Amino acid sequence: MPGVAFVAHCLLNQNAKTDGGARCPGVYSPLVAVLRRHGWRIEQMPCPELTFTGLHRFWAVREQLDTLAYRRHCRRQAAAVAGAIQAYLARGDEVVLVGLEGSPSMGVHVTSSDPRRGGRPAWPEGTEELAPGQGIFLEELRAELAERGVRAPRATGIGHQLPDHDPAVEHAGLVSFLGAGRGR
Repeated sequence: MPGVAFVAHCLLNQNAKTDGGARCPGVYSPLVAVLRRHGWRIEQMPCPELTFTGLHRFWAVREQLDTLAYRRHCRRQAAAVAGAIQAYLARGDEVVLVGLEGSPSMGVHVTSSDPRRGGRPAWPEGTEELAPGQGIFLEELRAELAERGVRAPRATGIGHQLPDHDPAVEHAGLVSFLGAGRGR
């Protein structure tokens, strides 16, 4: 039986993204359609970037946000999400996380990074702006769950904003990911 998918805020509200960052109006429908078709409940995680820096902000890379103040902010928000995850797990629900690849906060396997340039708003020709790694909020969420003795749920990321995005591959991967936990 499907469980609960905790989804990055901006996948359910593209209006929360930085100016020019939305890839579609409102909800990222391909994700929601797969979750609904397979019977998953949806919980929206907060957007720590929006609540920390506001609606009228520029994009940022991990190095700009990786500060003590931002980590504390993420940890406070992660505590509420961890409490909800813990409650769902305690009643026997399956829980998964769906982040946003390329995000400095919600990246699962890919985050935005600019260690050599310190977050300046232009990359020299040939410089990569993406790097392997998790976003800061997801790191803090996993740390909060660990402190509670709760195993972190399986996680996947939606890459609709990445340059090599392939909707068919993403769809197949999401369906496979959602079905992988069944029969535990």
